[in-house]
Amino acid sequence: MHHAVHKDIARKLVSDYKGQEPFASYIKKYFAANKKHGSRDRKTISELCYEAFRKLATQFPLAGSISKQINASVFIASHQIQPLLFIRIRPWQKEKVIAKLNQAQIEYKEIGIDALSFANTTSLQNILELDKEAVIQDLNSQALSILLAKVPTSMDHVTTVWDCCAASGGKTILMFDYMNNIQIHVSDIRDSILNNCDKRLQAASIRPASIQEIDLTQEFSIKKQFDFVFADLPCSGSGTWGRTPEQLQYFTAPQLEKFIKLQTTILNNIIPTLKVGGHILIATCSVYENENEQQVDKLVATGLFELIDQQYFKGYEKQADTLFGALLKRIK
Repeated sequence: MHHAVHKDIARKLVSDYKGQEPFASYIKKYFAANKKHGSRDRKTISELCYEAFRKLATQFPLAGSISKQINASVFIASHQIQPLLFIRIRPWQKEKVIAKLNQAQIEYKEIGIDALSFANTTSLQNILELDKEAVIQDLNSQALSILLAKVPTSMDHVTTVWDCCAASGGKTILMFDYMNNIQIHVSDIRDSILNNCDKRLQAASIRPASIQEIDLTQEFSIKKQFDFVFADLPCSGSGTWGRTPEQLQYFTAPQLEKFIKLQTTILNNIIPTLKVGGHILIATCSVYENENEQQVDKLVATGLFELIDQQYFKGYEKQADTLFGALLKRIK
């Protein structure tokens, strides 16, 4: 198929798209309905679409709400460049992973001890045993291990952990790799999410103590409290829009308000599940202060928590996502 044809198709897809769903699922439906496009066509058309969204992205939605901890102008400018693909090498797997990548002549860069970066379009599933040897995980999702390291664990007794918004299980694997002597309970809102999560955890040789479908927006009863709760909260995703640049045109103030309310409800419902003396790690992939520091301030204002540490994990100079994490201890 000729490049000019690709360009025309991409132009039409971008102009017909109105932000009603993530562009990735929108274009997937288009390809499903148009079987004539081979895999190379699909790749080229997708790349052209995302390139077009980047060019359209001259403004950042609700820029006034970006946290003062973020260098807003550098952060906003970073959206013109596609982020990299990152993996985290799991414990004891480094030699094997490096050998396989070298054998397949895949280009990569080492970042720190366990992270590697690749061009975004690199395909690794036929080269590495994903989840067993290495996890595809953004650099700053990996960096949350800095806060996990501040959660006290002991070889004398098991620390009970609840990953309450487990999604695909990447952070469950992170906890398992970085924390000692823990028993993990996993939940999310939909059965389909949990099935995928369970498959990944099996590939990673992790057996959670329980996997449950729980709607955190509703009050729920628990049998016993946890030592540690990891709440990777639903959010705008504004720290990851380098990967989904269509959001730069379509995100609105009412949507942000909706996320803030949702987070507040979830956090209020989680509080009773945490032991006094226990810890909660709140994470988002957002740069908006009202989804991050302001939520932490509300928890501290209850008098039930003290803040141990909070920080932005900044990806805008590393072609990575920007995340926020806060570790709090329940004091009464």
